[in-house]
Amino acid sequence: MRAEFLLRYFGRFHLLLGGVFLVPMIVGLAYDDWSQIGQRALWSWLLPSLALFGGGAWMNNAAKKREADRTGGLRRREGFLVVAFTWILVIVYGALPFLLASSIDDIASAIFESASGFTTTGATVLTDIEGQPHSILFWRSFSHWLGGMGIIVLSVAILPELAVGGMQLFSAESTGLGVEKLAPRIAQTAKKLWWLYASFTALEIVILLALDMNVFEAVNHAFATTATGGFSPLNASIGSYSDPSNVEHFHANAVWFEAVITIFMFLAGINFALQYRVLLRGEFGAAFRSSELRLYVLLVLAVTALITIDLVLTHENDLGKCFRESIFQVVAISTTTGFGTADFDLWPTFSKILIVTLMTIGGCAGSTAGGLKVIRVVVVFKHAARECRRLLHPKLVRPVTVDGKAIDDEVLWGVLGFFTMYMMAFLFTTVLLCALPHDPVPYEQHARFPEAAASPHGIDLTTATTASLSALNSIGPGLGRVGPVENFAFVHPFGKIALSFCMLLGRLEIYSLLILFLPSFWSRRA
Repeated sequence: MRAEFLLRYFGRFHLLLGGVFLVPMIVGLAYDDWSQIGQRALWSWLLPSLALFGGGAWMNNAAKKREADRTGGLRRREGFLVVAFTWILVIVYGALPFLLASSIDDIASAIFESASGFTTTGATVLTDIEGQPHSILFWRSFSHWLGGMGIIVLSVAILPELAVGGMQLFSAESTGLGVEKLAPRIAQTAKKLWWLYASFTALEIVILLALDMNVFEAVNHAFATTATGGFSPLNASIGSYSDPSNVEHFHANAVWFEAVITIFMFLAGINFALQYRVLLRGEFGAAFRSSELRLYVLLVLAVTALITIDLVLTHENDLGKCFRESIFQVVAISTTTGFGTADFDLWPTFSKILIVTLMTIGGCAGSTAGGLKVIRVVVVFKHAARECRRLLHPKLVRPVTVDGKAIDDEVLWGVLGFFTMYMMAFLFTTVLLCALPHDPVPYEQHARFPEAAASPHGIDLTTATTASLSALNSIGPGLGRVGPVENFAFVHPFGKIALSFCMLLGRLEIYSLLILFLPSFWSRRA
């Protein structure tokens, strides 16, 4: 690997991130009461920014002293290394403001909150969100927005030296079966995707402002929606607006807020390259030809209908309210956004099973949503069907096809390998969480979490499994002690680090991170 190239890239990366840290500082200067918060909040942004600028300048200077070798552009191993270390560094640096502003007291929790932000998971350890400074609240949502389309995609879009060989970076963190070029050069593709991504965000902000949501909340919710993140500046998330007991945030336009956010969450769960072709190129037929999009829409509609019926029959609520709660939560979970308007942990078992199923599947490939991805589920089922046919016709030769195109065996084995490693990571994390001693269940919650209260480890199987699923699939809420109205503050520090690793593992689609643990990756002969 070429040290001069890596130094140049990471130098630029540190300079870029140093500038990013100034944005929440400006927001804090505009909103927060600095006479009460004091200089600590200011320095929580300024100190990291100055350190990043200094580190970036040193790396750039060190790179200039070395003779550059740009033969062949970015190499494959360099691409994986840049992707993995960029994400690791941005999570570690992103944790600093939480510690310096005293919003979070321990390193494990700060790393968890930062990882949850940049990987667009939306799980939190904060117990009083509304009590945090505006700069911290903005940083949580802003980290969603940056991580949603991808730190590396942003770098490819703006750093000239990554235009050649940038496909290695783009493919290393892309979600799905492959990377679709929208332009001859990969840098142009990255810019087009970021332009569409930013346009969706701006449009949602304008609509929410027109519906009388205040500027700060509109920006934060739009950032979290487009990135399918789920961090909200409100304790009760989007449900705050429809709660009459919440005098401060209850709003007459709550239904419209939910409708707008539901629509944009749904759009964020669709392949952005497909949306670009449909919306900006007018290729409307591409949407109808996409089997992944058809299944995605069908899943949302079918599960919404089933949960609505289940809620009406068991909770005896009116149809309109049940439908409203159902469609919002179904879209929020299927897109792995994680916003909440209802505590689905209190729903009937049938509805909760459907919610967990959506948690597992996730959104479409090429979107900001997490999960296994709809297209992978389609490929696995088609492969299973082909193997069943081979039991009857052993000499059958029939490729697995998606939208009329044959899937290469290399891609197919990659999908099956992904499923295998995904299950291993899920099982390992679940077992680890069950073994660690977490904070005990508060006495007043013993009735709600009897199994966790009775456990010497302070956690039950439902909580452990859905917490692992939430982290791997970038969802946010789970069930039990990590339900939609709970948080992850009780988790053991080592458990928080493990879940943070799972968040990164899921965000980078497993392969791009685990490849660094192979001895052959670091071999000079590889």
